[in-house]
Amino acid sequence: MKLDWLVPLVGIAVVAAAVAAAKAYLDFERETHTGEVLTATLDRLSQGHQLSLALKSIHDSDAAAAARRLDLLLCEHIVRIDSELPSADARARPFVEDSFRRMALVRPRIAEGGPADSAKDFSDDQFAAEQILSRALAGAHTALVH
Repeated sequence: MKLDWLVPLVGIAVVAAAVAAAKAYLDFERETHTGEVLTATLDRLSQGHQLSLALKSIHDSDAAAAARRLDLLLCEHIVRIDSELPSADARARPFVEDSFRRMALVRPRIAEGGPADSAKDFSDDQFAAEQILSRALAGAHTALVH
């Protein structure tokens, strides 16, 4: 008879603990979402700044500098997308790979004298992006052969 109060008390404690855990989880999710939104906003601001610089170069009749800035921005995107590809949705992978193949067909290669004057003027992202695009193009060729 003395233990009759124990079962409801344990039940109340379990419910209280579950509510506290749910609140902590939701607070964590809210903080994570806020951080992701801030990161995305800062990324868009950085891209906007880079595009503004490229547009200014075009306005100032410096097409080579504009092309370089735009190519750098493109290459940063290619490298970032490629790094996210392994964790991407399976439906997105073929689309991304097809887009990479199309970019590889139209983007000037470094060896062809792309948007910079010499090889030393290229960034690591530009070299990495060229490798990614070459790999995508080679993958398409291999798929056609088999």
